[in-house]
Amino acid sequence: MPFPELISAPEEQWDRLFAPSSCLTTITTVDGEGRVNAASFGTCTRVCHDPVSLAFAVGVGKDTCENVLATGEFVVNVPSFERRQLEQVRIAGLNFDPGVSELEPAGLTAVPSTRVAPPRIADFGRHFECTVEWTRRWRDRLLVVGLVRAASYAPGIADESGYLCWERARPAHFCGWPYEDAFVAAYEVMRIDMVHDGPEAGAGERPAPPVR
Repeated sequence: MPFPELISAPEEQWDRLFAPSSCLTTITTVDGEGRVNAASFGTCTRVCHDPVSLAFAVGVGKDTCENVLATGEFVVNVPSFERRQLEQVRIAGLNFDPGVSELEPAGLTAVPSTRVAPPRIADFGRHFECTVEWTRRWRDRLLVVGLVRAASYAPGIADESGYLCWERARPAHFCGWPYEDAFVAAYEVMRIDMVHDGPEAGAGERPAPPVR
């Protein structure tokens, strides 16, 4: 099945497009020979709004770790809370041999990125092309912070202003390692009015974006 052409998001929309602030993702990288690797991460977090920056932690020695250190590039692909996509996320999270692309066994389709060498995953609705801003190793983990260089999304995922259409984007969370195979939906929106009436209440308040 052919995929619709992805929509490139202008820079002022990137922060809106990465929502909620921490997402279930599959991150693509390439090694020094250009071989593609895909790995799933239960936690990828937006750590800065301007410039939009995303962070994740990976085990030292993993393909993603080695590739990020070698090339300084990665792509964050955000799946939806749909059974087939979550099945693909689980397959991409398996420990395949080094140099083996997880895309094929997971049934995922790569499409070229616009600013970096690692590809985007066409099957998933949102994509953030990143260059490494800094890394820090502690214990057996490498914390990676990347600067978003380009973002794109599938038609219908967001409106013309870059705000998510939540029932179409259908973000998901991984319940965590102790739960092994459990995911939860993260797209039910509840607006909470400010009930505090002190002088602090108005500071930093912005008009509420539309709920689609």
